[in-house]
Amino acid sequence: MSVDQHRPLGHQYALALLDGGEANVRKFAQTAGSQLTLDAFLRVQDEEPVPAFLHSALCAMSLPTKRPKDDTLPIVREDGKYALAINPRPVLQNIDGRSVMRSLGVPYGAYPRVALIYLLSQAVMKRSRDVYLGRNFTEWMRRLGYQTISYGPRGTANLMREQVDRLLACEWQIRWDGTEADDNAFAVRDVKISNEYAGSLDKNGSFAREIRMSEVFYSHLIEHAVPLNEIAIRELKGTPTALDLYTYLAYRLPRIGSDKGQVISWDQLAKHLGNEADTKRFRQTVRETMQLVSAVYPNANVDLSGRKVVLHPSPAPLERKLVGPHLRAIGASAEKAPRSSVTDTHRPDTLAPAEPLLAFPIGSLEYGARETAFRQIGLAKGHPWSVDNMADAFRQGCPDFERRRPEKEWLRIWEAFVTKYAARRAQRSSV
Repeated sequence: MSVDQHRPLGHQYALALLDGGEANVRKFAQTAGSQLTLDAFLRVQDEEPVPAFLHSALCAMSLPTKRPKDDTLPIVREDGKYALAINPRPVLQNIDGRSVMRSLGVPYGAYPRVALIYLLSQAVMKRSRDVYLGRNFTEWMRRLGYQTISYGPRGTANLMREQVDRLLACEWQIRWDGTEADDNAFAVRDVKISNEYAGSLDKNGSFAREIRMSEVFYSHLIEHAVPLNEIAIRELKGTPTALDLYTYLAYRLPRIGSDKGQVISWDQLAKHLGNEADTKRFRQTVRETMQLVSAVYPNANVDLSGRKVVLHPSPAPLERKLVGPHLRAIGASAEKAPRSSVTDTHRPDTLAPAEPLLAFPIGSLEYGARETAFRQIGLAKGHPWSVDNMADAFRQGCPDFERRRPEKEWLRIWEAFVTKYAARRAQRSSV
C-alpha cells in the first residue's frame, strides 16, 4: 500500500486494516508511520471505547497551550455564537506565615485538559455534582493514565496539582448568543467549576478526595456534554494541541450537516485551539499533530493539505466502525476481508442488511427475551452490583439516550458502561 501524503496516518492505518488486518497495518507502518502513531491506533482499535465528556464550549475554545506572559490576566475566547472567559480569581494563601490573597493564574498545558475531561466525565456518567477522585493523588493520576508519578519540585504530581489548583480557582463565563426561536440563547456568568475543594499533596497521603461541582456549571454541563473516547484521551494526554484538536473535531464534525463539508481558515482554527504561533508554524504543528489524532480518531474526515481547512461530516469518536467516504473508497475486496473485528460496513461488497434501530429496554432487565443479553452482561461484568440499578444509572448517564440504535451498538455501549460502573463502585467500597 503506497503512502498518500494528503491522508493522515490514521486514515491510512484504517485502510490497511480493512485490506489485510493488523499484520498489514504493521507492514505499512514500517515505511510510512511511527511507533507512537501505530501503538495508539492499535490500542484504540483493540479496546472497547470508554465514554468521556467535555463541555461543548471547552471543545470549541481551548485553554492556553503554554504559560501566558502574564498568567494572572483573564483568557477570552470567541467562536461564532460562543464566548468563553476564564478569570483567575485570587485565593487566600499562607505565605511566610501571613495570610494573603494571591492569584494562582490561569491553567495551561496538557495537565488541566486531562483533569478537566476526567472531572466532567465523572459528573456526566454519575449524574452527580460530587466527583470522587481517589484515596490519594498517586491513585488518581494512575486512573488518568499516568504510570510514572514523581513528587519532586518539577515532578508530575506537583505539576498536575498546580494546574488543578489553577483550574478550580478560576471563574468561568460562558455565553452563546442564539435566538428565542431556536432556544439556544444562554448566558452563564461567574461560574466556578467547583465550590468545594481542599486538601494536601503528600506522597501517598491525603488530598481532596471529592470535589463538589457548582450547581450552575453542572446543570449547564449536562445539557452540553460532548462524548469522547477515554482510551483516545490517554494516548494524547502528553500533548495539549493534540487534545485540543481531538476534542474540537469530536465536537464539530458530527454536527456538520452538508455533504460538501465546511471550510474554515487556518486563523479560525488557531483561535479554536488557542494557539498563538505564527501561521506557517501553526500549520506545520497541526498537520504533524493530526497524524497522532487521526490514529485515535480515524473516522475524522479533515483535509489540512490546502490553504483552507475543510471539515467533513464524520461519526463521533465512540463509533468504532471505520466508515466515511475517505475510508470506504479504498479497501479489501470481499475475499480479502480483514480478520480484525473492525469492519467497513459502507463498502458495497461487504454491505450487510440494515439492522433495525431499537430503544434501550425499559423497566427491569430480569424479564423478557430481548432483556436476557443485557442482563447477562450486567451479571458477568457488573458483579456483585444490581443489574437493574446499573440500568437505571445507564439510562440517566448515556449520551443521546433517546436515540434509537442497532442492538449490537446498545450491547457494546452497555458493556462498556457496566465495566466502568463496577470498577468505580469497587474503588469506593475499598475506601
